[in-house]
Amino acid sequence: MAAVRPQWTAVREARAAIDLQGRVLLHAGPPLKDPLRPPPPMLNAAVLSCLHEGWATDEAAAEKMLASGAVRLEPSYTRNVATPLVAMVSPRTTLAEIADGERRYFAFLGTGSGPQQRFGSRDRAILERLAFREVTLKKGFQELLETPVDLLAIARAAIREGDDLHNRLSSATTMLHALLSTRKAESEEAKAALRTVAEAPLYFLNVWMPACQLVLLGAEGEPKCTLVTRLCANGERIGIQIAASPGKWLTAPATPVKGPFMKGAPENPQFGPATGDSGIIDAFGLGGQGLRHAPSLVAAFSQYLDADDGKRSAGMLAGFHPILETPFALDAALVAKSGRSPLLSTGMVSADGRGLLGRGICALPLSLFLEAI
Repeated sequence: MAAVRPQWTAVREARAAIDLQGRVLLHAGPPLKDPLRPPPPMLNAAVLSCLHEGWATDEAAAEKMLASGAVRLEPSYTRNVATPLVAMVSPRTTLAEIADGERRYFAFLGTGSGPQQRFGSRDRAILERLAFREVTLKKGFQELLETPVDLLAIARAAIREGDDLHNRLSSATTMLHALLSTRKAESEEAKAALRTVAEAPLYFLNVWMPACQLVLLGAEGEPKCTLVTRLCANGERIGIQIAASPGKWLTAPATPVKGPFMKGAPENPQFGPATGDSGIIDAFGLGGQGLRHAPSLVAAFSQYLDADDGKRSAGMLAGFHPILETPFALDAALVAKSGRSPLLSTGMVSADGRGLLGRGICALPLSLFLEAI
């Protein structure tokens, strides 16, 4: 696992990159209880993807297609894609390709600032952002990525600047922008891609998710190994896989994400259930297991954290990463032995589909790790 060297190598259309054909949408997390009836935020994202693809001409038609199964929802992990919150991957979606030698994992490419599909609202302005990605950002990043981006080098420096690399990525994003700014960016599309990175403090998140996934999959299939190789949620269930049992999901009801509500949040906000593939960062050993790196987050989440949170997290991690120089690799056996829950540090999405509420944390169900053992 520590030998994996994830690089951002390219951007490619999902139809070609992962052979995503037909009317299929990929969602975060383990399989849904009923793919015909996804949670409201995911339904909103799916409706917008149907309009983006041209499968439906209006929202009502899109809802009918989803409810009938004419458009299928499938988990993104089945196609080696990491998807943030409730964002959807459709055949036209531009993906970021993360590689370690011949191994590949893909990421939903962020659309920048402004309305975003991953937040789960049905804002029609999101369609403009998706179209901007498929045309402008795709061409721009193709120009900027003639040389791969070393993601571990950026992560190493960002941790030292106060990022947990899940809820706080401002330093990593600034470094990514600085690196890309040194490259030839003659076209208007390349300049637009640079502006997009600069305007979105969390832009590094989407490429860091598959990087962490590639690292943890280095343990997959190891007999009797209790390291967590997958951790994600879909707004209904939260699930993990461990190295010794590839493909076997252990799931529990998704726990609420709690934290301070941001300015501009919808009225009367309620803590929503965890969702998204970004939990792999917390399984890596950052995010909820790396809050000690981010004093600003510790302060923001102080009422939800135990006084000895740093000790809690360090006792659950099995290894020490030689490049990042931090403990990593969440171990179900160590979690079970401690009797305490790992944390997930992630975004709060309104369960009724009204959009982003802020950022927060949630305790992962201890039962998952006891069952794994």
